[in-house]
Amino acid sequence: MSVTLERRAGRWSPVLILVGVAGVGIAAVAYLTSPITSSQPPARAADKPAIRVPVFVDPNRVRPTPRFRFTFDPPEALELLRAEEGLDSVVSGAASDLDRATRLMQWTRRQWEPGVPNPYPPLDARVILRDIRRGFTGGFCAQYNYVLAQSLQSFGIPARYVSLVEHEVIEARLPDMGRWICLDPLYDAHYLDDAQRPLSVLEIHTRVLDGAPVVPSQAHKITDLQGHWKAFASFAVWLKNDHISSPLNFTDLERYKIYFLDDPAPASQPPVGALVTSEPADIYPG
Repeated sequence: MSVTLERRAGRWSPVLILVGVAGVGIAAVAYLTSPITSSQPPARAADKPAIRVPVFVDPNRVRPTPRFRFTFDPPEALELLRAEEGLDSVVSGAASDLDRATRLMQWTRRQWEPGVPNPYPPLDARVILRDIRRGFTGGFCAQYNYVLAQSLQSFGIPARYVSLVEHEVIEARLPDMGRWICLDPLYDAHYLDDAQRPLSVLEIHTRVLDGAPVVPSQAHKITDLQGHWKAFASFAVWLKNDHISSPLNFTDLERYKIYFLDDPAPASQPPVGALVTSEPADIYPG
């Protein structure tokens, strides 16, 4: 069944006409006085009284809480690497944690000469060593880092990956020193200040920017020392350093990097969506 609406013949009621005109007038006024169309400026937030927030804590007593949690492979996940490569004999007789770390770094560097990692091996020291030794692929700074970091972690020493400008290094937190130091296995080097104190990546970065001296350890393999410091112009510390017990794909690594930005921030910005911090306590907790 269809329904047809018919217009009733005759004149409109005067009351309906008045109601219609009044409705149009009200709508017009509402439109013209709205914040979008009105010539009158809307009320500003600045016209409201400001809220005063007192300083509750002496700024000198404030200790920033780290916002990030770093993960590492436990020694039991790396037992096969430690046993197959005879790493206990490598560190036998080491006088300190720094001595143990540098012995493992020197051993790592001796395993192969730098080459192109193609195909790119997984982030597993045992596979890297196997495939490079049989000539299936090569290895450069990143592959040296994976082998060294996992070798250190096999002894319970926290070691993490750090991306520089077109270069990769690691940092190890040495228990007897109670702090992080930079190890650079490609160049078989760690770095010291003018008092022979081993430095972290952040300390190297800061000293390079300030023009303060940084001294590589003896017998290093750096050929262009002046050019080498450009690598420390910016850096990103990896949150995820447990690639054996919790593996992931290479393309996911960028999600687990924290870029350190100086104040003011450098001209070269990190990737969009990257984790960033300007607070050293975020990457050097405790």
